[in-house]
Amino acid sequence: MPPRPDLLAAPDSATATAVALSGVRHEYRSGGRRILALDGIDLRLAAGESLAVVGPSGCGKSTLLRMIAGFLRPSHGEIRVGGEPVTGPGPDRGVVFQQPRLFPWLSVRGNVAYGLREAGWARSRRRERVEQLLELVGLGDVGGLRPYELSGGMQQRAAIARALAPDPAILLLDEPFAALDALTRERLQEELRGIWLRTGKTLVLVTHSVDEAALLGSRVVVLSPRPGTVVLDESSALPRVEQARETPEFGALRTRILQAVRGE
Repeated sequence: MPPRPDLLAAPDSATATAVALSGVRHEYRSGGRRILALDGIDLRLAAGESLAVVGPSGCGKSTLLRMIAGFLRPSHGEIRVGGEPVTGPGPDRGVVFQQPRLFPWLSVRGNVAYGLREAGWARSRRRERVEQLLELVGLGDVGGLRPYELSGGMQQRAAIARALAPDPAILLLDEPFAALDALTRERLQEELRGIWLRTGKTLVLVTHSVDEAALLGSRVVVLSPRPGTVVLDESSALPRVEQARETPEFGALRTRILQAVRGE
């Protein structure tokens, strides 16, 4: 699918910083004990990058994403998005969860339009934006269906379209394909990479899959077991093409990520 000029959101500058984390640490209480989930996280993410965060279960990767989203506050340190401190959720960040979380009483079109309606978008502008996004995610012919009439993969496509609807600068994805079967997951990984290539959005993806991190990250960060610290931070040499999985660079990057996850 060729890029649509009205959907592209390229950064003003290739060196603009989209997300900055400085000395981020997060603690929580459990059973009367203080648990250190993340410690000493320092990251700078350029606008237009796709950051994949991978690591063992319990390493704090989802906590990291929730702090960028503004759902949690760090115990120490600072997170900035677009140069501004994160104090809570905002329209500059769209979030896609592991489960689609669609409103069952609304059509696909209604789900994608919901946030735009709440934000006061005019009906004609809202309708145009929704149709553009449904085409982008391959749901142009099912906009009138309810979520229960869709497959799991189609529901997650609708969730991605809904997150993109208000044109956020950053798309945050928390293991968005973990609940899908292997074939559907692989297909949606390719589609998400295509969306990133066509829109120029900044992506932050949390995943437990080494293959997914290698495919979708223009940059890959590996976290250690709890407390999560950065043990690998590598820019990808993967060509910016939609069939990157078939390139030799993919296999080499996958091996390096796997070694870092295993602590080798």
